[in-house]
Amino acid sequence: MEKNIKFSANVILVDVSFLDETVSNIKSFLAERLGRELPDMDLPAWFTCLALDAGLREGDNEIQVLLVHDGEMPVLPHCCPANLKELDGMACRTSLGELVFSCVNTAGMVTSADLFLDLMNLALDSADVKRLALVPFHRLYADRVEEELRKFFDKKEEKGEAGCQALYFMMAAPQTPVPCVCDSVLYSLSHVLGVQPEEL
Repeated sequence: MEKNIKFSANVILVDVSFLDETVSNIKSFLAERLGRELPDMDLPAWFTCLALDAGLREGDNEIQVLLVHDGEMPVLPHCCPANLKELDGMACRTSLGELVFSCVNTAGMVTSADLFLDLMNLALDSADVKRLALVPFHRLYADRVEEELRKFFDKKEEKGEAGCQALYFMMAAPQTPVPCVCDSVLYSLSHVLGVQPEEL
């Protein structure tokens, strides 16, 4: 892994496999439960919701979105845009600032979990990163993320250092405490799919 990656002050790190599986499952489940078809998920709108949940507010912020995937550039059938190749290297303006998208491929060298953890640790160690939002593939490797977060923040506490603000988004609460802000990813996903809180 290249060590001199340039990070923005605000980083959202997402495992694409989690996004693909979760959006498909949630959309199918909620459509059946609510008795109506749900729209495809607007990715820029969802990343804006994640940034809001992470504490970012309106302004001229740069938000770096890193999309980790393995193999060929995937197509997300329930998202818009669906083709990540078209999204890679692009940017768009929102009320919070500018979203800048980068798709990061494992290139067959490591697993997506290993790549996610490498990028997470590099971002945590970077002096440039002030806010890091994490959306790993919980079902497959979330416990590894939690273990790495504990190691990182335990070291920071021992040294009396603050470090960046990490925000961990998941489907369910972790089994053991994690030394960072934890939040459910379900609310932002449901909101962008057009589901009202009272419908959940």
